Amino acid sequence: MKTEPEYAQNTITGVRFRGTFCWYVTEREYWFLNVEMEERFGIEILNEETAAAFLQAIQDERVTAAELRDCLYQFRKQHQEGDEWLKFVPSFLVDFDQRQFCSMFPEPASFEHYMPQGWIGSYVDFLDRVPEEQRYWEMDGRSLFR
Repeated sequence: MKTEPEYAQNTITGVRFRGTFCWYVTEREYWFLNVEMEERFGIEILNEETAAAFLQAIQDERVTAAELRDCLYQFRKQHQEGDEWLKFVPSFLVDFDQRQFCSMFPEPASFEHYMPQGWIGSYVDFLDRVPEEQRYWEMDGRSLFR
């Protein structure tokens, strides 16, 4: 994993694009979709039309559910107390196919208010919308978040 999750800084984001679901660990600012950013590889608006170029640019930040599961499991074994594990809770679910954005970002930033034209943004628990095989927080029928 190139970038480690860091609470409210480096976020875990689920992305659906062209029927494929992937996880990315990136800096949080990438996910203000309709805000022009120099740091986003010259992509002014991140939407279904610019997603391919953007995802190509961040391909090194892509991680598998297995990698995330292993990191979370090892972290929980070493840190039984406290809530530092919260950095492993995904912050965003971006569905470029359906033009939907869901946020569970833990700090007041309201990413869901920065949507491109025609997109729906919401602040909602989206864990049940993640495909079962991608739910890295589940192991042996139980959640590692508990």
